[in-house]
Amino acid sequence: ESLQDAGIPLTVVLRGVDRAFEKHAKRKRQSGKVNSLSYCTQAILAEHERYQESGLGKEQVPGQKGNQETEDNRSVIELLGKACQQLEVLLASPKISGLLVLKKNIRGVLNSLSQILGEVITSKLIDYETLELRLNTLEEKIWAAVISETNEELILEIQLEIKQDIGRHRRGLKAEHVVMLEKKLMRKKLLESIGIPRLSLFYLPLN
Repeated sequence: ESLQDAGIPLTVVLRGVDRAFEKHAKRKRQSGKVNSLSYCTQAILAEHERYQESGLGKEQVPGQKGNQETEDNRSVIELLGKACQQLEVLLASPKISGLLVLKKNIRGVLNSLSQILGEVITSKLIDYETLELRLNTLEEKIWAAVISETNEELILEIQLEIKQDIGRHRRGLKAEHVVMLEKKLMRKKLLESIGIPRLSLFYLPLN
């Protein structure tokens, strides 16, 4: 769950698990069995670093032709359509009635998402790397407003919750990996608390 919350794709997790087992099998002295996912955590995070360095997970780009392209387009349309609906509902919610900067940013993002949705509907081929960058830019715009208008008490409460969650898996993790997980979990929990959808192809509906 922590790996999923950190935005690490399943295929990357599985590759990391495979590498951990390969490393274990090559040891001259094998003390015990691998009976916990925590044993594989470092290998998974190292694999995720390689994945990011390769260019936003190009190997994760959905199928290239035929029926797969049609299915992928449907998934993207579903993701964008659902995000638009959630943002429209949020604009009318009393939860953000006093957050003027956030409301303004959400309106702008909603307009951009609607435009992107129209482009995807009329396109046969999707440039997934460019689309991911556009979605990330829109989420960053919302995130900046969320951080600027969220009270310190809520942020502190979430930070303490995250430290407790990560504390269970902290053993053996590098400091930079802990920081990465803390940042990703903070964003996830804070956006969820407000009701803001995630804008990334990593959240595509599973077929």
